[in-house]
Amino acid sequence: MKLGTMMSVLLMSVAMAAPASANWFSRPAIGINLNIGSAPNPTPYDLRYAEGYYVGRPLVENVSLDTLRAMDGKTVYGANGEILGSILTVDEMAGLADVQLPTGVAVAVAANRLVNERDRVVAPRISQTDILAMAQTQTGRIVALNVYTP
Repeated sequence: MKLGTMMSVLLMSVAMAAPASANWFSRPAIGINLNIGSAPNPTPYDLRYAEGYYVGRPLVENVSLDTLRAMDGKTVYGANGEILGSILTVDEMAGLADVQLPTGVAVAVAANRLVNERDRVVAPRISQTDILAMAQTQTGRIVALNVYTP
C-alpha cells in the first residue's frame, strides 16, 4: 500500500516538474501560441533559432560580397526574435547594411554583426533597445518625421 502511494506521488511530482519551456506550441514571448492538434511540426531550422543557436557563435571578421548582396531586402530579427526592421541597402566597400526600423529611421549596422539565413537576417547580439540607441546616436532621433511645408 505504501509503495503504491509513494509511486503515485513520485510520478505526479515528476509530471509537475516538467519545464514550461519544453512546450514548442505555446511560447508567447516570441509570438507562438498554437493548439497542439493544429500546429505544424517544427523544423530543425526553427528549433535552432528558438534555442539560441546564434548566441555563442563568434563574429565573422570579413563578410563576403555574395553574403552582403544576399542580405538586401530581407527582414532583420534581433536577439530575442523580435523584428528589428528590414535591410534597405548594403555598402559593399564599407561592409555595412542600412537597416530601416519600423519607426522609419535607417541605421547603419556592421555586416559582421549579422547572420544571413535563407529567408531572414539575424542580429544575435542586437536587441530592439540596442538598435534604438544606435538610431539615436547616428541620426539624433528614433522616429522619422515627415513634415510637409508648402
